Amino acid sequence: MPKLPFFVLLASVLFLSACSSGGSDSPSDSDAHPQSWFATHAEEVLADPGYSDCTACHGSDLRGSGDVVSCFSCHSYNTEPPFSFHPQNWTDPFIDHRGFAALNGTASCSSCHGQDLRGRQTAPSCFSTGFDGRSCHADGPQGVPHALDGTYLSGANHGPDAKEDLTACQVCHGQRGGPGSNPRFNVGITSVGGNGCESCHGTNYAHPQDWPRHNTAGNIQNACTLCHGVALDGIGGVGVSCLECHSLNPGTNPAGCVSCHNAPPDGAAPVGDVSPNLEGSHIRGGHTALIALVLTDTCDRCHSGAGSGTDNHFDQTRPADVNIPILDPLDTIIWNGTNMTCNGNCHIDGPFGVINFNHNNASWY
Repeated sequence: MPKLPFFVLLASVLFLSACSSGGSDSPSDSDAHPQSWFATHAEEVLADPGYSDCTACHGSDLRGSGDVVSCFSCHSYNTEPPFSFHPQNWTDPFIDHRGFAALNGTASCSSCHGQDLRGRQTAPSCFSTGFDGRSCHADGPQGVPHALDGTYLSGANHGPDAKEDLTACQVCHGQRGGPGSNPRFNVGITSVGGNGCESCHGTNYAHPQDWPRHNTAGNIQNACTLCHGVALDGIGGVGVSCLECHSLNPGTNPAGCVSCHNAPPDGAAPVGDVSPNLEGSHIRGGHTALIALVLTDTCDRCHSGAGSGTDNHFDQTRPADVNIPILDPLDTIIWNGTNMTCNGNCHIDGPFGVINFNHNNASWY
């Protein structure tokens, strides 16, 4: 057999090697696409409006031909191009998938996100801590922690949860960030405008704009500092300074009255002798003793229903409502517009027994 010239052998090797790079991304002998095609083909397909490159193998209707699969085996929701992995009403992957999963389960998600929902080359893991700049569920898909039938939109229903810890709402309905980050709470929910909490509460608000009774807010140091500044002084925050009303940082002084006034009110620092720190007879012997003995019940001892956390606590209309359990009907308490005068004997039946106070035209201020 005659020997082939060396250049013929070399040409044959080059020809064969040109058919496949031998790399990990190369298509197999029975596959027309690279291994990464499943994850990257969307951009290339959209660049071909007529899908002419696809119809050559997948059939004129893209429903498969011979051993070539149908494009609708994955794009099952749309019957006409342009294709989508999700239903046609799926406008926001971060909003719509929660309701869809709650109503339909996650079985249909596994075709792209993997049988264990931990992701594939084509779709992220459902156990991701975040995706595209938004927080996700690192512990995996779970039930939404509130009703999805619209009833939770009522402030009476979601308000207590939001007050307890606003950062819990931030996980799904707010942008990411910690204290001082000023995150928007505009991740959509089914509400007017679909703009998250801000649909009802306003831009840069995750709570009512007029929220005078926010004393029940929890996790102050982490939740309120999101927008009111790291030190709650408004510096760098989209929210006002909490120190405009609170003389001491309410994050580090959440109880004990000292954030607004002393216990008992004495007309001195931190807020001075103006409401709600009017000195009056709070420092009088007996009064002071009672107040000092039950610091957590400071106001409610004499102003029933006006303890910290009540609506009456924020009513600064003078005089303060006095509702003392007085047993002697001859006693009188008179307010003349500037001062309050007590007459007679007060027999107060409290947690320390019956205590007698004798008053004869005694002025409060």
